Amino acid sequence: MSRTIRSCRATTHSDLATLKKPQITTYYCWKHKKICKPLFSIKEWFDRYAVDTVYRIKTFAKLKTSSHYVVLPVDSRTVDIFKEVEKRNKKFHDILKKQKINGIFTSPPYVGQIDYHEQHAYAYDLFGFKRRDELEIGPLYKGQGAEARASYVEGISKVLLNCRKFLTDDFNVFIVANDKYNLYPAIAEQAGMKIVNQFKRPVLNRTERDKSPYSEIIFHLKNGK
Repeated sequence: MSRTIRSCRATTHSDLATLKKPQITTYYCWKHKKICKPLFSIKEWFDRYAVDTVYRIKTFAKLKTSSHYVVLPVDSRTVDIFKEVEKRNKKFHDILKKQKINGIFTSPPYVGQIDYHEQHAYAYDLFGFKRRDELEIGPLYKGQGAEARASYVEGISKVLLNCRKFLTDDFNVFIVANDKYNLYPAIAEQAGMKIVNQFKRPVLNRTERDKSPYSEIIFHLKNGK
């Protein structure tokens, strides 16, 4: 249902990430260079996604192993990972306590670039989820000035400092970031980590009108102590 609502929002094809105003009539589409119109029924997309979801569930049932996983809707700056996992999967908790976690692969928000709560407002409205805009790291409304960048460095550093309590000594952390302000060396230092490698990742396909390619960096961090 969430996937259907996302595809059927009343917006233009060139305004999928940062919605500005409802589009309820036909319009000239800058992305497709033709006249497009908004969807007036969700049935076609709901049917398509329903069939696709059943296919994915059946495929996953054939491929899944005995591996454990847990989804934790929490603040990563303060969460006690082991405690939260124990509430949901005692067997997995026992494994984690014994072995700890080998690493992290994440793509955190980019400073002052996207309002993620607003981008997914349809899901909050649909399911009645409580919004926590004030907890978002690097939100769009704070901009990209010196104060916003300092707040971002502090926020991401707190996440890494908290998470390293649950990592093995020889952990590997991979962070995908568009670090145009060169903030991650300071973040790594504050978190007691060191950047051991960087991999450039070209971003070539965009969902909106802006097709300008740019590069992201995958930072590989390890224990700095």
